[in-house]
Amino acid sequence: MQQIDLLAYRNVNEAFRRRLVYHIGKDCGFFVELNFMLDAMLWCLNHRIQFQLYSEDANFGTGTGWAEYFQPFCPEVHEPFHHRYNFHKTPTWKHIIQCSIHQKKPQLIPWKLKSVARACIARLLSFMTYHERVFLSQDVDIAPLTRYVVPELRIDADYLEAYGMLAQMIWRLQPEMLSHKAEVLKTLILPDLYSGIQIRGGDKTTESTLIGGLPIMGRLQPSAGEHVFVLTDDYRLFDEISQHYPGVYLHTLCQPTERGYYHQQFCQTSPADKRASVIKLLVSVDILLHSRSFVGTITAGPSVFILKTRIDDPQAFAVDCPKAELSQYLRLTIDRRARISQQNMKTIETHIKNEISMQISRYRYSK
Repeated sequence: MQQIDLLAYRNVNEAFRRRLVYHIGKDCGFFVELNFMLDAMLWCLNHRIQFQLYSEDANFGTGTGWAEYFQPFCPEVHEPFHHRYNFHKTPTWKHIIQCSIHQKKPQLIPWKLKSVARACIARLLSFMTYHERVFLSQDVDIAPLTRYVVPELRIDADYLEAYGMLAQMIWRLQPEMLSHKAEVLKTLILPDLYSGIQIRGGDKTTESTLIGGLPIMGRLQPSAGEHVFVLTDDYRLFDEISQHYPGVYLHTLCQPTERGYYHQQFCQTSPADKRASVIKLLVSVDILLHSRSFVGTITAGPSVFILKTRIDDPQAFAVDCPKAELSQYLRLTIDRRARISQQNMKTIETHIKNEISMQISRYRYSK
């Protein structure tokens, strides 16, 4: 995949006259927010709009924002009105009315009205602050385009190729984070060649059906003696695959006391605990980005980021999506991916169970 030079990006980006201030860390988990931000960056490049960032109140930070974990890649702003009035684009009126009728959620209508009112106030405050029209997060149309062409950066790519270029450019951990990762690798005794998976638990069940570790390991098909790094938020899931795959060396940063990630609880934790959790997550994902092979799911934020970033890698898979269709499904919204995941898991569940049984028997025989 073609690399984008950071200095070249900054020169091109900051030469655009119009600008967008994007608010990251507003509502969702880190990797959902990161995915939205990368889509906004592509939207800006396509419309020749300068991308700026507001992150000091990010729900994943402790007051510093993006620069707490990553090296800067664009100008950052600090005006306080962004905290309340710079928010993600809300669903259309058509979608809101359909949900109100078919899903019996009439409370969505007053919520939409409030968001419209806040958007009007945001435009007024933005103009009063900057004395010009400045785009905000709610102005971004994140629907992926077929092609992105930016001659100044030698970009002529489809959505996932362009996404991957930007993702690799901005994924530059601070030196402190890299030092921490080096210490973690020493503790894990992880070799240079290893595989990786993600198993999601916790509050993800509110969006989609959870997928256990056995189907994911069945898709990975590790050999006896292979090292596998596991990103999970629930140690019970790690313990389950440990019992079923005794011939595989499994590694994780998840602690035995962890019982799933719950976003609302995370946002209420102390700054020190929040920072420790985010560092562990980012280091885990960085380890998975460099794994020999990877298996995740199209419904979990870290997996989606890794799969998008490694879209050209023949050894990066989703357990709930055929490899040939991965590029198509990764472009979809979260709710549509959740439905597809559930449908696909039903059709391949029997096959995966058979594969797991064969592998377990093989491992036990090898002992």
